Amino acid sequence: MRIFSVAQEVTLNTSAFFRRYLAATNPKSAQVDRLYLDIGQELRLVIEKLQDEYAQAHPGMDGTAKKNLKPSDLGLQIATESSLLSWPFFPRQLGRVSSHLVGEKLHLHTEAEVLPAQLQALRTSKPDKQHFRIAFINGFGSNLGDGTMGVTAFRQVQKYLARHLPSVSCDMLFGAGAGAAIADTVAGEPSIERVLFQAPTVCELAQYDGYFDFSGLIKMPKYDTLPTVDWYLWWCGLDPQTVPPGQKRNRGQIRWDAWNAVRSLLKDTPGQKILFNPKASTPLRTMPAQVAAQFAQRLLELAPEMKLVIDQPMELQHERLIDFSSQINTPEKFKALCAQVDGLITVNSFASHAADLCSTPAVHLCSAIPANHYPYYPFSAAINLPGYEQLPAFRKSKVGQVEWEKISPLYHTAWENIAPAQVLALLREKLTQRRAAANEPQGLTLVGAKKASTCVETTSTTPRLVRQRLPPEHTHASTRFVHLTQNLLKPGSVCVQVCAPDANLSVALAHRVAPHGELIVLEPRTLLARSVESSLFSAGAFAAQVQQTMAVAGPHQARISALDPWSESYSSEWGNTHQVVAVPHRSVDDMALKTCHLLLAQSPMPYAKMIAGALETLKRCRPYVLISPASRKETGAIHKAALNAGYVFWAEPATPGGDLNTMLLLGVPQERQVKIDGFFKVEVA
Repeated sequence: MRIFSVAQEVTLNTSAFFRRYLAATNPKSAQVDRLYLDIGQELRLVIEKLQDEYAQAHPGMDGTAKKNLKPSDLGLQIATESSLLSWPFFPRQLGRVSSHLVGEKLHLHTEAEVLPAQLQALRTSKPDKQHFRIAFINGFGSNLGDGTMGVTAFRQVQKYLARHLPSVSCDMLFGAGAGAAIADTVAGEPSIERVLFQAPTVCELAQYDGYFDFSGLIKMPKYDTLPTVDWYLWWCGLDPQTVPPGQKRNRGQIRWDAWNAVRSLLKDTPGQKILFNPKASTPLRTMPAQVAAQFAQRLLELAPEMKLVIDQPMELQHERLIDFSSQINTPEKFKALCAQVDGLITVNSFASHAADLCSTPAVHLCSAIPANHYPYYPFSAAINLPGYEQLPAFRKSKVGQVEWEKISPLYHTAWENIAPAQVLALLREKLTQRRAAANEPQGLTLVGAKKASTCVETTSTTPRLVRQRLPPEHTHASTRFVHLTQNLLKPGSVCVQVCAPDANLSVALAHRVAPHGELIVLEPRTLLARSVESSLFSAGAFAAQVQQTMAVAGPHQARISALDPWSESYSSEWGNTHQVVAVPHRSVDDMALKTCHLLLAQSPMPYAKMIAGALETLKRCRPYVLISPASRKETGAIHKAALNAGYVFWAEPATPGGDLNTMLLLGVPQERQVKIDGFFKVEVA
């Protein structure tokens, strides 16, 4: 694990996240709130940004000179965790490499099992602590296959954590290079509390009592020699030989929506369905396209009973070739496809792991990693290319582009030499074995998709006032906004929510921008403001603040009806009594935000006045704007108010199947080309 600091403030705004890295003002001291962990690609992205800024400041610099700039030339300081082990709040590293047990250095253990002693020492060092927090740096690796195998090993590690610590929860800390699908791989484990996609500062890392470090795992000792699941067990400090083979099989979840989508694709395809998956995440492990087409053709000739299903386009036409390449467009659907076919032939290790999860008969073709890396799958046969030990990338997971261009002809020839008849015979053997097995699959669970809850539940972590009713427009807006903001908001973003009738929506937004972004809630109604604030606190959504203000411009206070919590009320009204209370004005512009990515508002806010008080923010920060519900008259006033800021608006009915008398609005800066299914462009005369 590496740690870095910057000498000048750096802002990254990528397709995956937004983040501001604050400059270290005293290079001679460890400013732990301005020391950042390098997880995934964050340091590389920071270096590239600084190189670009340096080149812009020096117009004569060519591209080669820019790339040769060293981190020290750019004001970057890079160190390892060893330099911080003496800091008393730095957590202990656990597993095969540990800290604090042998002085103030990192130590590589050669003993068969070291984790129990480490956990006992951790417990002894904090005798009064009742709940321990453990971080997994870089998760179990950012690839889906690594994550699947890592979770299988984690179930054994968790048993030791529970045995030696009174209470424990774990966080997966990924960096910028990880995709959201990796969260689905680990989210089903009860003791995994959070999956984070931005690296913490050293100060934030101090919230943990210990950590396992999976940074750069493919370069770790024994990674290329041990079976993969055994390596995870070994690296976590356990003896793989003590874990029974049956507990090294995969377990996991598939969402019902993906399951049903795949089922509808396959329902009209009778007969034996075999998935052929010739593409892996790197060219080294991918069957060349021409070879794959010839291989598929030969399989169809050898097995007339077979329907061959593909999830990638292929230059082959055949009446028994079923092309789902345009429909299988998410990892979750791919897992569902692996589960519902009769068997599969793959070069992709993730497909092999998913096949074991679903007890689907499989043949895994391995070009570089030895087939014995996956010995615990009873319904899977893994075989290597002929002569793979003599090929130049033997035991490597991937190679660089320059090296691949040199060695690719050798691998092309090796792929041509693999025999379709041998592969088919192995698959038929596994199909027979699977038919004879009862009570399979054992590790697969189907789960519902997570949706925003908008009903009144007294046991909910985000309860609202029991006698407050959400009109249909607010109920639908909560669900719809959660869906839309998955695309409009990135982790690290700044979001302003004006009026918060449903605390569930506020919690969802806060979790979306966490941990380094911010949610600012402007709610004039005292009881609702306190309800949202307590809900955010209860949900651990600390990247948020609540202000009891009216988000319009003006020097005076606003006067609204008071809310009686013991009487029926509607969230679309300020209050339900004749009593009038005063609340202060504070427009969005008054906050002078340096950055704003989304402005979201709900009734009873006077939208046009709110927009008028946010014009400077709209011009400076160019955030998206979400509003619901808005009447036709309000829509015209909103459009007119935002016209000077250069915004266009798109709309859809405020409720499913409703008319256009009330609308959900999406405001977009006119320089951005945006089109969303179901929305139409608002034209105001």
